[in-house]
Amino acid sequence: MEQFLYYLKVSLKSIRRAPLPYSLTVLILSLGLGVFFANATFYYRLNLDPLPHKSDKLFFPFMNLVPYECQNCEPPKVLSYSNVQKLGATDIPSAKAAMYSADGYLRLTPQQPPMPVKIRLTQPDFFRMFEVPFLHGSVWPDGSARAEVILSRQTAEKLFGETNVVGRRLTLDDFEYIVSAVLADWTMLPRLFDANNNNHLSEVEDIYLPLETGYDRNYLSNSQSSSFDDADYRKLATDGRTKAIHQLQYWVQLDTVEQQQAYRQFMANLTADEKKAGRHPSAENNKLVGMRDIVAHFNQDGGDIKAFALVTLLFLLVCLFNASHLSLNRYIANQYEISLRRALGASRWHIQQQALADVLLMAGITSVAALLIGYSGISLMNYLLPANRLFSSWDWTLLLSLLALTFGCSYLVTLYPSLRASFGALNQQLKE
Repeated sequence: MEQFLYYLKVSLKSIRRAPLPYSLTVLILSLGLGVFFANATFYYRLNLDPLPHKSDKLFFPFMNLVPYECQNCEPPKVLSYSNVQKLGATDIPSAKAAMYSADGYLRLTPQQPPMPVKIRLTQPDFFRMFEVPFLHGSVWPDGSARAEVILSRQTAEKLFGETNVVGRRLTLDDFEYIVSAVLADWTMLPRLFDANNNNHLSEVEDIYLPLETGYDRNYLSNSQSSSFDDADYRKLATDGRTKAIHQLQYWVQLDTVEQQQAYRQFMANLTADEKKAGRHPSAENNKLVGMRDIVAHFNQDGGDIKAFALVTLLFLLVCLFNASHLSLNRYIANQYEISLRRALGASRWHIQQQALADVLLMAGITSVAALLIGYSGISLMNYLLPANRLFSSWDWTLLLSLLALTFGCSYLVTLYPSLRASFGALNQQLKE
């Protein structure tokens, strides 16, 4: 330890002897790492698996269950109510849930001004499949229509001023409901259960309503809806259930390979039955897409983020090259001192230990500067693109990875100069 402190002392003296080249080296390296940190934060968050222990068991089934014929066409991205009924007519999945999102206005009493809220209309298995935590109450016992709602914690606090409000009444779009449960803090990001139209980048909803109640009350999707026949969107209670109004996303949980194979066979059998009935004129194109692949399936995998990640990586490499060049100049300026130490008996390993002390010192200073630059870059992007705020936080895994990267880059910057100083011809170095 005493020897290491001596090496740090020598490094500090070297910095004081030539502060400008060292400052420029640290500045260039910090700038490259800081810009990379800012982009890496968003890239890491956007590509994070929100359910790493379960995502390989959750699937979205796609089928060409539409009343028209097409060749080489992709299945619709959203399903109709009748599609979901057919896809759910099996006990193969461990859990299954249809869902969509809508907008509404919430208030406690008719005298209060209405509060705009986002609503998720879904079925009971949704909360189990995506591991939604409950603070008070419990989910609905079945999928039937009922005048009961589940609130997010933030919505309960905003509306009632507290969270323990199970059994309380509220008004949603002029209909009265009873609060059956309040969720604990839950910010599943990215929201891969709703990846269509980049909805996986948005916040979770404020209120949850049974799917059947949503159809009874004619809630139209605020994300995507389409119709392939003469149907009235304002009559979801009737046309929505019987005609080709597509607005639902549907997820199934298949825990084993056998279940997955069985469900694929079920989809193939369903296609055959629909063709016999004349309701499936298109060619078979069944797909069972896993949760980790759903964003790519919807062609919303953030190509601009990937492009920016490549640009920032190239910028970091340029900064590393320039910082290494400045570091080499520093070592050349100190070459006589290093050579003299070698002549007095210092081994190459001792010289490398001195270089390692330089690396640790540079990594410490660069880490602080890079994190400040990275935080400033994140703050700027949050200001210009407020939706990015959901993906701008650092956790310990990301932070430790960034610090390890800083140490690695600092070592690369000093690697060639230190090797040249340690393994160069001593006679030639002393002459120079």
